[in-house]
Amino acid sequence: MNIQMIGIDHSTAELKIREQFSFTTLQAERAMQKITMQPGITGCVLVSTCNRMELYVSTQACEIRMPALLEQIRPFPGPAEVFEPYFTIRRSQEAVRHLFYLTAGLKSRIIGEDQILTQVKEAVRKARELNCTDTLLEVLFRHAVTAGKEVKTKAMSAHGNVSAVHSALAMVKRQGFQFAGKKCLVIGNGQMGKLAAETMRAEGAYVTVTVRQYRSGMVEIPKGCSRINYGERYEQIPSCDLILSATVSPNLTIRKEQLVQARGEQCREQIFIDLAVPRDMEEEIAQLKGVTLYDIDSIENQAAAEEFLIQKEAAEKILERKLEEFKAWYECRDLIPRMQQVGRQAAEEICWRMGRGLGCLRQEEQEMITSMLKESAHKVVDKMLFAFRDELKGEELLKCLEILENMRY
Repeated sequence: MNIQMIGIDHSTAELKIREQFSFTTLQAERAMQKITMQPGITGCVLVSTCNRMELYVSTQACEIRMPALLEQIRPFPGPAEVFEPYFTIRRSQEAVRHLFYLTAGLKSRIIGEDQILTQVKEAVRKARELNCTDTLLEVLFRHAVTAGKEVKTKAMSAHGNVSAVHSALAMVKRQGFQFAGKKCLVIGNGQMGKLAAETMRAEGAYVTVTVRQYRSGMVEIPKGCSRINYGERYEQIPSCDLILSATVSPNLTIRKEQLVQARGEQCREQIFIDLAVPRDMEEEIAQLKGVTLYDIDSIENQAAAEEFLIQKEAAEKILERKLEEFKAWYECRDLIPRMQQVGRQAAEEICWRMGRGLGCLRQEEQEMITSMLKESAHKVVDKMLFAFRDELKGEELLKCLEILENMRY
C-alpha cells in the first residue's frame, strides 16, 4: 500500500517544538501544492492542528525519504539530527490505522475530543480543491471520516462535547473559577473562539469578542456577546477576569510589555488561556503578579480520558471493522475495471438477445429501446457484480471474475 506519513504531535514533542512546524491555512495550501510536484508523489494531505502536524502522501512504487520531503515545505530550524527524533514515520497499514484512530479522537491529547474529525475533513477538502489528492487518498480519508463519525455517534454520544475549549473551561471551573457574572475576553472569532464565547456566555459570563477592524462589518459573533476591534484588546483586558486567545495568526496577540502597560499598578487575579499553536501569548506574562497562564499543553484532560475509557472497547471494534472495509476496497480496487468490462459485455449480450424481437419497429424506435435496454441491463449487472465484491474475499472474487470473463455468450 503506497501510503506514507510523517508527523509530530503532543506525544513526541512539547509545545515549543511543535509550534515551529505548524501551518496556517495559506501555508498548508502552498505546502501541498509544492509536495505534489515532487517526483514519485501522486497526492498529499496536510493536517495541522494545535496538537499535531501530519503529512500524508500517496506515492508511486518508489520509496520516499519523508524527513527530506518535509524539509521541502518546512526546513528544520536546526541540525536535522536534533529535530528528526521528534517525528514519527508510518507506512502502509500502520499509516492507515493511525489515521483511523486519529480521526476518531483516540490519538488526541484530550482523549475522545471531536474537533479533530472536523479538522481532518477540512484538510482533505482543501487538498481536493487544490487537486492535491488522488483516488487512494480520497477513499482512505473518506473511510477514516466515516469511521470517526460512527465512533462519535455510537461510542461517544453519551459524553457530550469533548474539545480543547470545553476541557480548558472545565479545568478552571474545577479550580474554583465561576463564570456567572464574570467579564471574559475572547481574542479570535474562528471556530475555537466562537465555541469558547458561546460556552462562557451559556455559563452566565459577560463575553466580549475581538474582531479585525477591516472585516468587522462582515463577521458574526455569538449571540449575547459584545464586540470590540482587535486593536482595542489591551484597553479591555484590565477589567476582565479571564482572557482566552485562539487565533490562527503566526503573530502574538498578547505581549508582556504591552500587558504590563495596560494593567498598570493593578495586581488583580486574572486567568489567561492560550489555545493557539503557535502560541498567541508571550509565555513571560506568567511572571506577572496575579496572572495565571495556561497553554494547550497544560490543559488537564483526566476527566475526558476517564469518560472515554468506558467506551474505548466499543470505539475500537468500530474502527477495526471500518479498517477491514477499507482493506477490502484496496485489495479489490484493481479488479473494478475488469468487473465493469464484464458488465458491459453482459449488457450487450442481453440487448442483442432481446433486440431480436424488435424487427417490426421503426429504426428510431429500435434504437431508443435498445439504448434503454442496454443502460438498464448494465446497471443491473453492475449491481450484481459489486454485490459479489462486497461479499466475497479477495481470492474468491478473483476466481469468480475469471469464470465470468471466460464465459462464451
